[in-house]
Amino acid sequence: MEMPKKFIEMFEKDVFASLATIMKDGSPHVVPVWVGIEDKYIITAGGMEHVRHANMKREPRVALTISTPENPYEVYLVRGEVVSMLEQGGKEFLDQEARRRWGTSEYPFQREKERYLIRILPDKIIDTSTVIPAGARIR
Repeated sequence: MEMPKKFIEMFEKDVFASLATIMKDGSPHVVPVWVGIEDKYIITAGGMEHVRHANMKREPRVALTISTPENPYEVYLVRGEVVSMLEQGGKEFLDQEARRRWGTSEYPFQREKERYLIRILPDKIIDTSTVIPAGARIR
């Protein structure tokens, strides 16, 4: 699917994202993650030790909510599928986001842990900001 222009532009900001995966028993597992865009994919990174890694390996269907800090009501709901989890690129992505968001040279929680880069192919993107009434005050 083609990503909407407004959705792509939102990634120029320090967006907040929550990633939902499916546990072995079918229950949801939700964690905050940094996200970016690479071609037609939403990307994020994580460690092999994370519960989400085992979940995505077993069941690649995921969901995300992505919002901006300026307007928490500007939310996109995304459903998609993990198409790759590569051992290369995860550390670089986290270091890049740490520099951009925190001004640090590297992601401080890397220490001796292997990181992987996750590519998610969206199959549905819903813009919830369209349901906010015109003239409504955002608090």
